[in-house]
Amino acid sequence: MIAVRGLSKEFDGVKALRSVDLEVARGEAFGLIGPNGAGKTTLIRILTGQTPPSSGEVLFDGEEIDPLQPGYRLRIGLVPQEPAFYGRLTARENLALLARLYGIDRQSASGRVEWLLSWAGLEEHADRQARHYSRGMQQRLSLAMGLVHRPDIIYLDEPTSGLDPEARVSLWGLIDLLAGEGRSIFLTTHDMEEADRICDRLAILVEGSVRERGTPQHIKGLLGADRVEMRLPAGSEGELEAVCGRLGLSWRREGEIVTVTGPELPDKLPEIVSTLAGRVSDLHYREVTLEDAFLRFMRGVD
Repeated sequence: MIAVRGLSKEFDGVKALRSVDLEVARGEAFGLIGPNGAGKTTLIRILTGQTPPSSGEVLFDGEEIDPLQPGYRLRIGLVPQEPAFYGRLTARENLALLARLYGIDRQSASGRVEWLLSWAGLEEHADRQARHYSRGMQQRLSLAMGLVHRPDIIYLDEPTSGLDPEARVSLWGLIDLLAGEGRSIFLTTHDMEEADRICDRLAILVEGSVRERGTPQHIKGLLGADRVEMRLPAGSEGELEAVCGRLGLSWRREGEIVTVTGPELPDKLPEIVSTLAGRVSDLHYREVTLEDAFLRFMRGVD
C-alpha cells in the first residue's frame, strides 16, 4: 500500500531519518515504535505531505509519488498527536465542514457525518462545542475527521498519548474497527502495550534508523523470552546447568537470584523444580512483554 526506500531527512545538519526502508501492506495495521526523538513524527510528516524528504522515494500502490501532491493527500487520512478541529464548532459542524472541503456533495456529506458521529460514539454530544469535550472524546472526533473522505490509509501519530486508561481502551476499540474493515493503518507510538495490542507488524526506529522489524511475537521472541526468577543458594550451579542444557534453556545469576529463560518454559518448569528440589524459593514466572523486549533491545544497542 505504502512503501519508502532509502528515505532520509536532515534539519540544519542534523539527520532525523537515515535511509529508512519500510512497507505497509493493504489492510495491515503497521506500527512504528521507538523512544522520543527517534524520528517517528518526522516520518509521519513526510508520508502525509507536510514536509519533503531530503532523499529517498515514497511509493503508493507500487508507484513512486510526491507526498506533497494533492492527489495523494486526498487518499490518506491523518490523526495527529494533538486533536485537530475547531474548538468553537460542534462535532457535527467540524465533520460537515471537512467533508465540504474535501469536495463531498452536501447530501452525501450529511449521511457521512451522521455515520461517523455514530461510529465514534459522539451522537449524544454532536451539537456541543468540541472545546468542551473530554480529551478522549476530542481524540475520537479527530479519528472521525481523519476518515471523512474514506482514505485508503490512515496515519495515527501517537493517538492515545495523554489519554486515561478508559479513553485509551475506547480508542483502541475504534482502531480495531478500522482494521476489521480492511483499512490500512500506519501507527506511531512509544506505548508498547498499544503496539502489541493493535499492530500486525512493527518496526523499531532508533536515532532515525530502522533497527528491527517483524510481528510483535517475532520481536518478543528475538529480543526476549519468558523467564523464571528464583532464589537459589550457591553450590547448585552444576545441577542447574545440566537441567537447563537438557531442556534447551539459558540461565544467569545475580546475587542470590537466578533467572532462567527459553522456549516453552512453562512446560519445562516442573522438571527444573524437581531437579532442584528443596533448594528453590521465591519462584516467579513472567511472560515477556513487548516493552521488556524493547528495553532489552535498547540496552543492547547502547
